Parts: sequence; structure tokens; C-alpha cells
Amino acid sequence: MSTENSPSGSDELQVPRRGWILPEAMREQLYMPFGEIVDEESLLIEVRKCCKIITVGDIVTLTLLNKGIKPNLLIFDFKTKREEVKILKGLVEAIDGDNISVKNPPAHISSELIREVREAMHKERRTKIFVDGEEDLATLVCAAYAPKGACLLYGLPDKGVVLVKVNSQISKKA
Repeated sequence: MSTENSPSGSDELQVPRRGWILPEAMREQLYMPFGEIVDEESLLIEVRKCCKIITVGDIVTLTLLNKGIKPNLLIFDFKTKREEVKILKGLVEAIDGDNISVKNPPAHISSELIREVREAMHKERRTKIFVDGEEDLATLVCAAYAPKGACLLYGLPDKGVVLVKVNSQISKKA
């Protein structure tokens, strides 16, 4: 598989059959934003400059869809803070795109999730990935595989939306 669109060449990653488990010591680091926390107005301006828009999480996906912006890749579990986000289901179903379901246990990055994100990055068609489990760590996978110039958006609970403008430095860090 070509790695020319992935700034880090991450298509070459060797993924264990069972995926990865996030060590307890690293969990604290993930509460730090991987990019810039932006307000809604800035978010709407910035995403229009992106070659690809990727959302990880229900609230950020809902926010963009409510503003008429359809991400190229949506990753969600229909939950926020363990509460169901019913309104998102109808919005996601109403937009075109490939529907994918993956299993991803808490504190894991499953090989199935990695494979589907990697494939989605090479598609022109929109991809909607429903995660049975937790989608939070998909942010790292998206940062590793996203093309240069993509915008990765995810929610940071009680802080706001994080905007990551993907470049080679971001991909390598992921």
C-alpha cells in the first residue's frame, strides 16, 4: 500500500493481532490536547480550509453536522460521558457514505479499528465508523494515517473541541 499521502509513512506500522492497549501511565497524557482548543466560530472557519475533515466523538460530529458540514470520516459510538446521543443517529443515517462497525474495548486500539481508519483515509467516499466500545483512542490512529492538510477534530470533555492540523510532525507523534 502506498504511503505517499500519510506524512509519517504510517501505513507501514506493525500492528499486533489484538491491537494495542494503552498503558495506565500514558492515560494522563491523553487528557492534554493534541492540538489547539477552538471555539465554535473559529472551528467553522478553520475546517473550510482542510483537505479532509475527520471527527472523533459524538458531540464534535453533531456540532459539525448541525452546521451543515459533513466530515469525510466520522467516528462515533452514539454516547458522550456514557449517556446516549440519540439525535446523532438520525443525522448520521441521513448523510451518504460507507457505514462501518468495529469493536474497540476501552483503553484499546483494536486492529479492526486501525484497519478501517487506514482504509477510510484512502477513500474519496465518506466513511462513517460506529465503534462498539470506546472511540476516544481513534484520535491517535487518525493522526497517524491522515493526509497532510487534514483537520482532525475531537472533543476534550469539559474543555471544548480540539483542532489538529495534520502534518508530518503530528503523524509521527501519534
